[in-house]
Amino acid sequence: MSPSEQPAPSFETLASEIAALCADAIEADRLGDIPDDSLGQVFASVVRLFAAKAQAGPAPRPFGRNSGVSPTDVVIGCSAMLDAAGLAVFELGAWQAMSQVGRQPNPRS
Repeated sequence: MSPSEQPAPSFETLASEIAALCADAIEADRLGDIPDDSLGQVFASVVRLFAAKAQAGPAPRPFGRNSGVSPTDVVIGCSAMLDAAGLAVFELGAWQAMSQVGRQPNPRS
């Protein structure tokens, strides 16, 4: 099979590769090796896909296995997304009060 005939890697394979590259950049303090535009492209694509899946049915879990995402990471990411979209925390609160889209079931219920 020639390189042009090889099947495209699966989403799962690409996700694992991107996760490993991100973890390596963080652990080795090589954040400058990840171009901001490329990071933004991946981030935006993932946010759009998550939103589409959440609007189509039950929202997937936002963090996969071994994600290691901290509350600080979440707040920093959310703040950046709100700023980039020109939204205020008040508008996020209003959305959450009026919509169930993207909400996760409460495991304590």
